[in-house]
Amino acid sequence: MPHRLHRTLLAPAAIVLALCATADSKPVSAQVVAEAGNMATVSATAVTWTDLVVPGFAPGAKMAVIHGDPAGTSDYTLRLQFPDGYEFPPHWHPMGEHITVLSGVFRLGMGGTVNASAVREYQPGDFLYAPARLPHFGGARGVTVVQLHGNGPFAINLGSP
Repeated sequence: MPHRLHRTLLAPAAIVLALCATADSKPVSAQVVAEAGNMATVSATAVTWTDLVVPGFAPGAKMAVIHGDPAGTSDYTLRLQFPDGYEFPPHWHPMGEHITVLSGVFRLGMGGTVNASAVREYQPGDFLYAPARLPHFGGARGVTVVQLHGNGPFAINLGSP
């Protein structure tokens, strides 16, 4: 019986390997690599960065939409990239945000006015949750990339709610 189970598990794996071996091995250039039902994947090399243009924010930050429509009302995922030394002013979002630091050091303080003693530093792999309407400010040490996801609409409002 163990021998038959072993063959049963290996047969599907062999089919998958055979299909992969015959697939085109060119580098992936499309942003969406595969989509089936609710499944979508994005190759890191296919991420398209655009300038983050927000009144009151200094130039230099970039944004990439990874999944969904941040302006819509369903779930979205986006990435923000900040140059070394970048600082962003106090602002808030109408919906909660899940934030994961991917690279660099993300600096974040809570409150409607800049207060250097309130700033905490977060490293790659750190996760934060910012509730809706919670004002915050911060910046980056080193080139820093964070990934945000939540339910839209994603909006940046200066000051405090």
